[in-house]
Amino acid sequence: MRRLLVILGLMLLCISLANAQTPKIGIGAFGGMNMPILQEDQGNGTVFGIKAKLKIIPIILLEPNLTFGKWGEPDPIEGVVLGSGSKISSYGIDAILGGSPGMAGFKPYFLVGAGIYTVKNDDTGYDKSKLGYSAGLGISIGVGPKMDIDISGKAIFAPQDGGAKKAIFITGGLTYYLAGF
Repeated sequence: MRRLLVILGLMLLCISLANAQTPKIGIGAFGGMNMPILQEDQGNGTVFGIKAKLKIIPIILLEPNLTFGKWGEPDPIEGVVLGSGSKISSYGIDAILGGSPGMAGFKPYFLVGAGIYTVKNDDTGYDKSKLGYSAGLGISIGVGPKMDIDISGKAIFAPQDGGAKKAIFITGGLTYYLAGF
């Protein structure tokens, strides 16, 4: 009897250790609005992208992401030809505090990140890539153990020659968790 209990205890320990080592990965897509801040040469536009979520500990996640956006045409300024809005793309990583995946309900979170931001304008020939930063907040709504609806606002700061491109991304999306949550 004692031998059976020891074997059963070891099996339970191995199962829990195996579950703890399971990769904690989610993938998702998002889209929304791209609003420039204090930039008269750009109008509101769109943004979309893909992301992955990697759980480090229950309240800290890493989120590698790839984002594409376009600013809209600016309001006309008398005597100045501004052309169309610029395109912006980035790849980077965000650290998320809160928003624990795999739970139902509302889960608020904060995020900070860094990435390479590329700003390109076909009318002016401008095409530069530099390290930029972002910060924001959001809410995940758990609709099941494997899926979250994400709504977030994120301010980006992309340094460029002679200044910086600044914008607010307001996005919504879905994240599907593959394993370990």
